[in-house]
Amino acid sequence: MSPRQLRAVAIGLAAVLLLWLASELLSKRSDRITASLGLPPVSDAAADRVTITRGADTAVLAKGADTAWTVNGYAASRQAVTELFAALRDSTPAELAAESPGSFARLGVDSTGGRWIRVAGGGRTLVELITGQNGPAFGTLYVRKPGDTRVFLWRGRPLPGPTRGVDEWRDRRIAGVEPDSVRALEIARGKERYALERRDRRWTSARRGPADSAAVTRLLEHYRNVAAAGFATPRQADSLRARRPPWRRATLRGPAGRLLLALAFDSTAAGIWVYRADGPTGTVYRIEPWSADQLTPAGQTLAPKK
Repeated sequence: MSPRQLRAVAIGLAAVLLLWLASELLSKRSDRITASLGLPPVSDAAADRVTITRGADTAVLAKGADTAWTVNGYAASRQAVTELFAALRDSTPAELAAESPGSFARLGVDSTGGRWIRVAGGGRTLVELITGQNGPAFGTLYVRKPGDTRVFLWRGRPLPGPTRGVDEWRDRRIAGVEPDSVRALEIARGKERYALERRDRRWTSARRGPADSAAVTRLLEHYRNVAAAGFATPRQADSLRARRPPWRRATLRGPAGRLLLALAFDSTAAGIWVYRADGPTGTVYRIEPWSADQLTPAGQTLAPKK
């Protein structure tokens, strides 16, 4: 074989090798097209109002003078607000999903089906975004900016999705009492009533004698953070407040008989309800049945073990 032929063969082999390498590189590239939504950085310190609207459903998050947030006049969950602003600052690249207004309705980001998020501060709009249907993978969501024909698949921290309503923004904390601060407790369960008092490290009942102090300690741990599963509607709340006497009651007292917490419980076909009875009647919360039993156990469960 002549030198010219050898050179041609070498060039041909090199070309084949280059084509193979290019093919390998292209096959390993992601077929996802990433792009930036171009959301400006925003923090809860700079914002004072967030409006989240979908049809007739509107949640208005407002920051008060004490930096506490409310939602439609109710106390808002600080964690939920913090997570919202963390999501808006998320720099995870979004995937371009569509570039035609014809896809808006199908992906839930049209003007009527989408959920509009408007963040304002100092009298001007800081961020505006429309969220739509959940994406094909868990935790993903279709989004677009108003006036933009592009629709993105959001893969960052969770944003308010298609099913998030006002109650999801509300503060679910009912009460919190440190167990060591409790010196006495009273439980009423229909006709059953009992009261316990702590002397040194032991719990006793004036009528029943010594109690199982370990069981009482476990009971008080449930009062460290009493949280709701949901909320009564205004009509339900009015009806429940009018019911007398409550289904159950629980009262916790500190040193010198100081009232720490009083809860009133009611049971209806719609669920188990509780509200604070140690001050102005306010929010009525829904709790799970097992939670009511943990907070107001039968007296025999606190009796000393034989």
